[in-house]
Amino acid sequence: MALSDEGNLQLKQKRFRGDLRPLEAGCACSTCRHFSRAYLHALAAKEQTGARLVTIHNIAYMMRLGARMRAAIKEDRFPSFVADFFAAWFPRGDYPSWCIDALAAVGITLPAPAPAPASAPAPAALTGAARAPGEGARVK
Repeated sequence: MALSDEGNLQLKQKRFRGDLRPLEAGCACSTCRHFSRAYLHALAAKEQTGARLVTIHNIAYMMRLGARMRAAIKEDRFPSFVADFFAAWFPRGDYPSWCIDALAAVGITLPAPAPAPASAPAPAALTGAARAPGEGARVK
C-alpha cells in the first residue's frame, strides 16, 4: 500500500497494471523518479523489492505531510488543513469513527459529507448500515 494525497494506493489491484505514472506526481523520492505504478504493481505480490520501494516513497510522503502539518500550525490554519486532508482521503465522508473522536478531543470537527446525488442511493458507510450499533460516525 502506497500513501498519496489521493489516499491509499492498493498496488496489488489490477487497475495499476498499465499505469505508467509515478506513485505521486511531483514526488522527488527515488521510487517515484524511477518506477511506475505498473512496475510496482508487478512487484507487489511477488518480490520483497516492491515493498522496499514503496516504503521509500511512504517515508518521503510522511516527511512531506509532517512539513505541511507544521506549516499549517505555524500559519494558524491547522483545522482547515485537517478538513482538506480528510476530504481528499475520504471523499464520501466515511471518516473512521476513531478519527472523528480523536479530532473532536482537540476541538477539530470534520465537515459533513456532501449529499449523494438524488439518483444514487447513499453508500452504506454514509447511512451507517454497515456499522454496529454505537459505531456510527459523528459529524458536528
